[in-house]
Amino acid sequence: MQISTIKMAESIKELTGRTARTDVYGDSSTNYILEPRIWLKQIVDAAKDRYFFMNTCYVSEVPKGAKDLVIPKRTKYLGSSGVTYATSTPADATRITATVINNLNGVLCTPALQASRVTIGNDVLRSNAVDVMKAAQEELVYSIGDKIDAYIATIIGNAASSTSSASGAQTLYGGDATSDTTLSTGDIITTDLIAKAKRLLMSKNKQYRASTGAGGGFGAVSGTVAGNPWMPTTQEPFVLYIGPAQWEALITDSQFTNAAEYGGNGPVLNGEIPGYIGVRFVVTNNVEQVASGVEGPDAETANAGAAMTRCIMLKAFKACAFVWGLKPKLSFFNDVPEISQNVVLETEYVAAVLHSDAIVFIDVADA
Repeated sequence: MQISTIKMAESIKELTGRTARTDVYGDSSTNYILEPRIWLKQIVDAAKDRYFFMNTCYVSEVPKGAKDLVIPKRTKYLGSSGVTYATSTPADATRITATVINNLNGVLCTPALQASRVTIGNDVLRSNAVDVMKAAQEELVYSIGDKIDAYIATIIGNAASSTSSASGAQTLYGGDATSDTTLSTGDIITTDLIAKAKRLLMSKNKQYRASTGAGGGFGAVSGTVAGNPWMPTTQEPFVLYIGPAQWEALITDSQFTNAAEYGGNGPVLNGEIPGYIGVRFVVTNNVEQVASGVEGPDAETANAGAAMTRCIMLKAFKACAFVWGLKPKLSFFNDVPEISQNVVLETEYVAAVLHSDAIVFIDVADA
């Protein structure tokens, strides 16, 4: 493969102060195949192939010139019990009781920088039959897509649980377990657990456990607290994220396969398999998976009793937000003193939980 050092010349003038490639690339008939703008759409589109959780996030972007983005949200609909209604005409010079709107809030999102670089010696480029620069690009594209999606999964997985005074994420466990540490072989995902998780999302009474915290409650179910009664819709469905072990358990369960149905005309989700009881299913390795003897994802600081996976059922576009500060871009430059070519990937992003009560964790053993 022949790589032109002119084509690989510095393309980030504002960052280096060196002579830009536009100063030396010659007549306009020359093809500049490594110009970053050519790669930008490719990297964004290719990275999407690794997005599983991103598909169900509310996605936004920080405007140019700003550092943060605040996403307004309604903490909970007041409902019939939260709005005061008059049942008779008020006396002269009096008014019906006013309802206080005190359920509006916002989520502050501040994207953080993520950057990586690959440097390749010119001698490698001259003597290797493989297109090393293209291989470097593909590695960075795959990596950022995987990194972002695993990051979103962790943010969702760390959502605060319901308490006796606040609505939040709810947690179910396989078998008779009440925590990750009490999971044992055989406490796998079942169709009954899926149905129960859907019921918990739809119910306005969110259950909480004896011990609560970030990452979900554990211990016995102690009671319920009022929350949002979510309902699935075509465009904002309930989605269940599972790992490969749960896919195997379900695909060999006749009760699941006999009732499985596709998700309808809603958004297309990467990794989707036939749904069940109106819930869309996505299989991904980006769900949290923990080996036996390693601390589990629930709020208890104790080791999992078996190899396990944290499955997540959520209300699409209500559970989590993802905000770009800078969409992924690739830059290429020629480092003359180091006789090498460089590929730099740069992006800024952040994810945040919007409505924690739009999330149900299902912690189950893998076998």
